[in-house]
Amino acid sequence: MKIGILIDELAPGSAPKLIGWPIRKLAALGVEAEALAIVEKDHWQRHRTHYDFHLDGVKVRYLFREFPVLAQRFDFRFPGMSFFSLHHPAARLWAHRAVGRKEFDILIACCQYSTFAALNLKRRRGIPFITLVWDPSVFTARKIYRHRLGWRYWLILFGAALLDRYAIRECEAIITSGHFHHAYWRRLTRKPLEVLYPGCFPLDRLPDFSARERLIITWDRWDIGNLPHVFLDLLERVEDRQVRLALGGFWHPESLKEDFQRELGRRQLSERVDLLGPLNENDIQTLCSRAMVHVHAVHEAFGMQTLEAAGCGCPGIIPAGSGVAELFED
Repeated sequence: MKIGILIDELAPGSAPKLIGWPIRKLAALGVEAEALAIVEKDHWQRHRTHYDFHLDGVKVRYLFREFPVLAQRFDFRFPGMSFFSLHHPAARLWAHRAVGRKEFDILIACCQYSTFAALNLKRRRGIPFITLVWDPSVFTARKIYRHRLGWRYWLILFGAALLDRYAIRECEAIITSGHFHHAYWRRLTRKPLEVLYPGCFPLDRLPDFSARERLIITWDRWDIGNLPHVFLDLLERVEDRQVRLALGGFWHPESLKEDFQRELGRRQLSERVDLLGPLNENDIQTLCSRAMVHVHAVHEAFGMQTLEAAGCGCPGIIPAGSGVAELFED
């Protein structure tokens, strides 16, 4: 069997981990798998250590390279969107140029954007696909744009609803990371709906909790829909002024980091916040072995960081209903 794991973009954050390790584990089981990315960016070159760790030995094929030359040169990023550009729907026309007929037995289309390519490959190359979804597009649209764009929000919400329906229209089944959004998907389809929880790298032995520092840890990919300012609100409300915040992760775009640093200065919190940048697995294990608590403020389908923190014995605070909460008793 040969599996293609289709992703719109190997963006900074959890994407290299969530693509690379399933492919490596499938290879260990004797199953051939390959990553198929629609869009090619320079993220790997800019963050080589992070990407090499997760994608070492993983074959990555960029569909974009086989698009017509004019389609490669002309791009348009939709206003207000961090990643969605004209290259994604273009894959609906030209993804098949990079893939042979029935070259794969099955495709796993990770997120709604990648289903533009998946639908093309099903119709032009005879390859069925499964859609793996995290949050519905309408959920993300409400979370990010409801109070930002005025009347344009309703246009985005309508487009998001269409995208959700498009993503599952011709798939064989749907995979989610938890039951959080199952009621929504059940209203749209009766196709098989399965839960597949992500994994992490737990410590073999958990450190003594009494030795932990007065440190709050959080990390994520920070973008227009996920800004870390709420952690400054939290830090201001903590009575113990010795408590510090360690904040790691990628910034997309980098200008958001500059805005955040200015906000740190305005609130006079610069001395209590450590901006760590991207974290590798050793960084995560070291910090989560020291911190007294991990806080993940985003309400979403799963919450990978909380699972990773728990693997190091670090308690987590997360929004109720997050998918990762299904794995914990307390």
